[in-house]
Amino acid sequence: MTTHSPEPSPNAQIVPDYIRPAVILCCGENKATFVVACLSAGLPVAKPASEFRSYTLWTLPDVTVILAPIGTGALEPLLYELLSVGKVERMVLVGTAGRLSQGQVPLGTAFPIAEASLSGTGLDREIPDQPLKPCWPEPLTTPTASIVSSDFYYGFSPATKPGDYRHRLPCLRKEFERLSASVDLVDMEVGQFYALCRLIPEKPGLNFLAIKGASNGVENHGAQNTHAPSVLLHCLIKAVTALGLNPAF
Repeated sequence: MTTHSPEPSPNAQIVPDYIRPAVILCCGENKATFVVACLSAGLPVAKPASEFRSYTLWTLPDVTVILAPIGTGALEPLLYELLSVGKVERMVLVGTAGRLSQGQVPLGTAFPIAEASLSGTGLDREIPDQPLKPCWPEPLTTPTASIVSSDFYYGFSPATKPGDYRHRLPCLRKEFERLSASVDLVDMEVGQFYALCRLIPEKPGLNFLAIKGASNGVENHGAQNTHAPSVLLHCLIKAVTALGLNPAF
């Protein structure tokens, strides 16, 4: 049986009383934009239950909402501390992504992620069975999207200059190019999220799903702030529906 420490967890200040069976998790987004999207989606986030380092946690009657930093280094300690509490049953990861050059998904719209691959993360060697899939009790609403996740924020952008650091990573660049030709989106968390949600829990039964949308093409990072509010709102509306929440609470 999992035992709950009376002290807040060291990295994200998780306290068991803060955690509901349903969790909405978001990584790497602007806090003000995320809060506005939550309110518009019917999630009445007001005063956080916890703010520590770059982690913010809101406890609502039927769901815990968490905003975390970007990438594996923030996601892994958060998920370990969150899932060690033993109370989470359903979790949805939401957020923006980049559209790869061959991707056909429109900007500003969110999609359930049916397949996620890892490339350039600390988990690549440990997870041979890819692409990774969500674990959700209901069929995913269509259309869905595929994604590759990397700890290289600019790794999937076109490397146009001969001196660009990405030209000094030939093996990784080759893998990036292979995936870019077959995957819709790129981000920094979904693949790791799908992997860690299988690895961390002491017993099976956790349901987890990612919902992401393109805020920009990888060739135009400057556009992401324009489309991020729309993506986040669409993600959160779909997350509320997937979790079976009443947005009025």
